[in-house]
Amino acid sequence: MVHGTLEDWVREMDQLVHAHGLQPLATEFHMVSDEDIYTLSSYFVPGRYRHWTHGERYWIAKQRDEQGMGRIYELVVNGDPALAYLLDKNADAYNVLVIGHVLGHTDFFARNRYLSAVRRPNIGIWFREHAEWLEKLHRQRSFSRVEKLMDAAHTLSQLVDPYYRAPELLTAPEPPKDLRQSFEWVRELYDSPSSDSEDDSSYSPRYKMWPWTRDVLAIVADYGHLGDEERMALRMMREEMLYFQPQAQTKYMNEGWATFWHVRLTREFSLWDDQDHIEAMRMHAMVTQSHHFFNPYYFGWTLWELIAEMHGMETCFEIVEDLNDQQWVSQWITPELARLAQNRNVWPLERPRDANDPSKGMEYYPAEDLVHDVQKAFMPDSPEIYVEQIDAQNHRMDLIYHGEKALHKEYTQDVLNAIAYLWGGDVMLTSVHKIWYGNEADWRRRD
Repeated sequence: MVHGTLEDWVREMDQLVHAHGLQPLATEFHMVSDEDIYTLSSYFVPGRYRHWTHGERYWIAKQRDEQGMGRIYELVVNGDPALAYLLDKNADAYNVLVIGHVLGHTDFFARNRYLSAVRRPNIGIWFREHAEWLEKLHRQRSFSRVEKLMDAAHTLSQLVDPYYRAPELLTAPEPPKDLRQSFEWVRELYDSPSSDSEDDSSYSPRYKMWPWTRDVLAIVADYGHLGDEERMALRMMREEMLYFQPQAQTKYMNEGWATFWHVRLTREFSLWDDQDHIEAMRMHAMVTQSHHFFNPYYFGWTLWELIAEMHGMETCFEIVEDLNDQQWVSQWITPELARLAQNRNVWPLERPRDANDPSKGMEYYPAEDLVHDVQKAFMPDSPEIYVEQIDAQNHRMDLIYHGEKALHKEYTQDVLNAIAYLWGGDVMLTSVHKIWYGNEADWRRRD
């Protein structure tokens, strides 16, 4: 039996984390129902705008839980204060472990330079304001048009860059004022402005520039053929994508760090009986199943344990502050570390079976090969596409891809069609394998 209340558990866990040198964000804990946790996990943040992809994630989370394929034990929001949601139907021992896990997450949020750079204060209000603004746009414009806009923006979710800076424009010169005909200014006073329509552009297409940026969505939002409301909608959605991007880039570090600390904190927790600790460790064993090596909880936890053993906790804190997943793996997984992991029997001693050649049996996995394969698995899987040039006079955008790996045919064409739809003009992508053209009409017909 776990003694005390939720407030008591949080208070003791908070004392323990500070005794270990952790500095988590101020965190609000809330008990919620399973229906609420499905909703929160599908939207990622309370109050976020509605979209069909959120409903899809809700259905998947609900089905996985009901069929025993995986339960959501908590949700943590990187805010000031951080927001933590616990599942009320879980056993008390499970929720105590989850509290320790959450405080590991919020310490990581506070330390890591990628996650600490995002907008935190009043995070719920910020997302709710975006949602209200987009709901208003739904009422002002046709529902299908706004959904097409949002679908296209979601398709470009990987083509954003937090370091984007608006480029300087090379604009066509204005005609000298003294060349205007006499009394032309009088006629201008009485010229009625053109009426706005859904397809009106809110810019004067007079520039050509070479921005060389990966932030395609920012270029489209700033210079695309869009109405003011649509431009604002894209900028809001881009801001939210930039908020979530660091979480995807640090997933293994973050989950591993939280698991690393919940193991230590639950050993020292005093408000439960021995049987409760056993139950909590049973949950830990379920979450960190090692049959899939790249389970973020298992892989991240074991890597932190190995680094702490080889290099000490001070090094771990320094790594948390400065790196993301790819940097962490490429810099800190060495043959010496891999051999230690194999000696501890926490990383595989035998190569995985070759799916393309079932006749190949399991064989010894040299540490050097294991290091190479792990680092290869963490290489970015989304291609780096750059905006090479935009010409607003001809309303053309040129993209370029320098990678040697050929782009996926159907997915690349779909992304280019989405860009063309938002841009409102010609879009071309050049790669070493093929030249692609975006088709706005294909995106309009897309289901």
